[in-house]
Amino acid sequence: MSLLEVDSWSRECEACSTLSESIKLKLAKREKGQKNSVQYNRLTAAIQTELKQFEGEVKELKQKLRLLEDAQSIAPEEVILRKQQVDALQTQLAQVHRKITQDTNWERAELFAQSPVDTDRAGGSTENAFPTNNVSDVNALKQRQIDILERQNRGLEILSQTISRQKNLASQLGQEVGNQNDILDNLADTMERVDAHVHVETGNISEVDRRDSTWGYWLIIIVLFVAIIIVAVV
Repeated sequence: MSLLEVDSWSRECEACSTLSESIKLKLAKREKGQKNSVQYNRLTAAIQTELKQFEGEVKELKQKLRLLEDAQSIAPEEVILRKQQVDALQTQLAQVHRKITQDTNWERAELFAQSPVDTDRAGGSTENAFPTNNVSDVNALKQRQIDILERQNRGLEILSQTISRQKNLASQLGQEVGNQNDILDNLADTMERVDAHVHVETGNISEVDRRDSTWGYWLIIIVLFVAIIIVAVV
């Protein structure tokens, strides 16, 4: 496992944590603002964008970890550590979703709590309130539809970028596997050549040992032959 890979994983985890904190800050800031104001709508759009990005980054980290685990490119201890980091990020994501759901439910309850009777008690005319509320509701609905379309477009862009990154990751993993296979092939060829040299050298050593033992026999034969000649002469 390379140091670059560890640094990349750490940076991505830190980026996800930063997104989580940014979303929580925007939610807190939005609670203090006025409903349906320009700043409120901008904060809502920014929250939705960062939330989509947060979800995409966490999903990408899970897929990347699964690929690395299947390829056995990292140690088991590192796999466990990274799973814990991904679980922590998923917990943060669930907390953000829970907070957004609570805010949405509260806004709906507040909207349904308003009625024409309250407007009439405040001194306004019921007949004049209905047209004003209708126009306001139509404008708010149009603005929400525009915001939804913008969020969908941004979500599609983020999805496209995520798919592109995943494609690049798969390509890099395939290239790394190919490189590892080449290294293994070269190692196998080298081992075969070394084995052949070992066999040759073993044969040479055996031949030298055999020749050395033959010289000893010849020396004994010559000494005996000389001894026989001396005995015969005497």
